[in-house]
Amino acid sequence: MEPIAPADPISAVTHSDPYPYYRALARSQPFHFDAALKLWVAASAGAVAEVLDHPDGRVRPAAQPVPPALAGSAAGDLFGRLIRMNDGAAHATLKAIVLRQMAGLDLADVRARAHKLAAALPRVDRNDGHEANRWMFTLPVLTVADLLGLPLECDADGHVSTRVAGFVATFAAAMSPLASPTDVEAGVAAARWLTQSTGSHAAAGDGLLHQLAQAAGDADIDPATLTANAVGLMIQACEATAGLIGNTLVHLGRSGWRDADIDASVDLVARIDPPVQNTRRFMAADATLCGQVVRAGDAVLVLLAAAAHDPAAAAPLHPWTFGAGRHGCPGDALARVLAVCTVQALLARDVHPDRLLANLRYRPSVNARIPNFQSIN
Repeated sequence: MEPIAPADPISAVTHSDPYPYYRALARSQPFHFDAALKLWVAASAGAVAEVLDHPDGRVRPAAQPVPPALAGSAAGDLFGRLIRMNDGAAHATLKAIVLRQMAGLDLADVRARAHKLAAALPRVDRNDGHEANRWMFTLPVLTVADLLGLPLECDADGHVSTRVAGFVATFAAAMSPLASPTDVEAGVAAARWLTQSTGSHAAAGDGLLHQLAQAAGDADIDPATLTANAVGLMIQACEATAGLIGNTLVHLGRSGWRDADIDASVDLVARIDPPVQNTRRFMAADATLCGQVVRAGDAVLVLLAAAAHDPAAAAPLHPWTFGAGRHGCPGDALARVLAVCTVQALLARDVHPDRLLANLRYRPSVNARIPNFQSIN
C-alpha cells in the first residue's frame, strides 16, 4: 500500500516518501501561491534558481530580523549576527572571508581529525538506533570544534567530552519555529556558553578560528560577529549534517552497505534525499518572479528538494540542498566529508543500517529531513 501523499510542502519534509509529490509540483505548479500556507511556492529547478538569485529576496522578514521567541536574549543576539541570517554589505564581507577559509581546508586533514575523534568516542548503547542518533549530532560538531582550535576535554580513559556538541544541538533546537518555551530557555543558556567559550579562544592557537579572527580583524568586523559565525559553523555541522548522515544510513539500509562506496553514497543522498528540503525568501520590494507579480513582504517557500527531483531539469553541478546564489552553503564539501566519516565510524562500530529501518520516523521540522531511529536490537 502506497503512503498517502503529503498534505502540503511543509508536511512533505517529514513524509515517508515525498518525492512523487515534489516531482508533480515541479511539473505542474512550478511557481504558485498556496492560499492555505499564505506563501508563494517555488518548486521547479528554474523557479528555485530564479528566486534564490533575485536581489530583493531576503533570508529574514524586514520587520523580524530575529525570531520573536529569541529576541532580546543571548540566543537572539547570536542568531542576529549569523551571516546566513543576514543580507547586505556586512554579510558579503564576512561571507567572502568564510568562503576563502572553507575553500582552503585540507579535507584529508578533516578526515584524519574526524576518525581520530571517533576513536575517542566509545559506543555507549547496544541499540543501533540510539547510537546512530547520538553520533549524527556529535561527531561532525566535535570535528568542526577541533578544526576551529577549541579545546576538547578528555576523561581519564581518553574519551572525548561531547559537551560542546550538546550545547550546539540545544541552540539549534531553539532556532526552530517549532521550539517550545523550554527549548528556547535552554537555547539561551547554550548561546551564552557557546559565545563565551568560543570567543575566549579567538586570539589563541593556529586553528581555523584564529585564522578567521585575523581576517575579520583586517576587515574591521567586530569580534562578537566573528564569534557568532564561528559558532555558526558548528551549528551548520549539526542538524543539516545529521540529516545527511541519517539519510545516507537509510539509503544504505535499503540498498546494501557491506561493499558500498560511502563517499559516492553520501553524494547521491545529498541529491536524491536531501537533508535541507526547503528554505525561504522574503521580498524586500515589489517584483516579478517567474512571470508572477509578488509584493514587498511576500514570503516564498523555496523547495530545494522539488528542484532536485524536477523531471525537466538537468542535474546541477552541486546538490540543491546546499542552496545557491549569495546564500549558498560555503561548507558543502566539509559537510560531505563529515557525513562520510560519521557513517564509516558507525559501520566500524557494528551499527547495521538495515536494523535502523524498523519504525523509521523523522524529527519534527518545517525544513530539515532528519531520521529519528528507533531500532530495537
